Amino acid sequence: MTRKALGTPPYVPRKGLRAILDHVQAHQAGDILSKDELHKRGLSSHWTYPALAALRFLGILDEEDRLTGKHAAFNREQPDREAQQKILREAYEDFFAAVGLPLRSQDELRLRFQEVYDLSDRVTSSAFPVFQTLLEESGLILVAPRERGEEAAAAAPRGGELEEGDEGADTLLARRPLSGEEELRVRHAGYQIVLNLHVTKYTTEKDIMRMIRTANRAIHLMKKSGDKH
Repeated sequence: MTRKALGTPPYVPRKGLRAILDHVQAHQAGDILSKDELHKRGLSSHWTYPALAALRFLGILDEEDRLTGKHAAFNREQPDREAQQKILREAYEDFFAAVGLPLRSQDELRLRFQEVYDLSDRVTSSAFPVFQTLLEESGLILVAPRERGEEAAAAAPRGGELEEGDEGADTLLARRPLSGEEELRVRHAGYQIVLNLHVTKYTTEKDIMRMIRTANRAIHLMKKSGDKH
């Protein structure tokens, strides 16, 4: 029977939660996990309650802080990813009921997560990385891989390449660089063109080459129209 997700999603540091999951592997189902034990393991006192709450949210601890046995699925040496996915789908039931995966981008994923749980930006900044890491480690696909390499191109004006006859070449070439963009200068027949590439961690060499080809087409259009600027 599916367990209804309780309370706010975990917002402990990812490394802290991973350390706790590693620590409890030495325990058996039915063992009690106490705040004192976590504190002795080096977890800061102000994180002990959120850590226990995180394990309860995931169904790893029951209401009496006894291990349910689900912790075994997160054994680093012998992970049971199928069991992890089942645990996470139950814990984050509200999210999976409202959102169909995969989504188009990381930004959309974060926004939908925040909306489903009605979280502030501050809590989201801590809860989302835990959610994302747990799901990715379980093998769940959150963002469609084929979309990732296209994010940079989608962020550019018109969202793609300029073909001959397209409008907007002047806008593309004249736009000033924004935060996070890299500036590329292309020299051609006496012109100096500044192309602003929006580069993310998902941008590939193929994406960059496609943007350069776009610049070459824009140069061709300028030359064809007699624009000497």
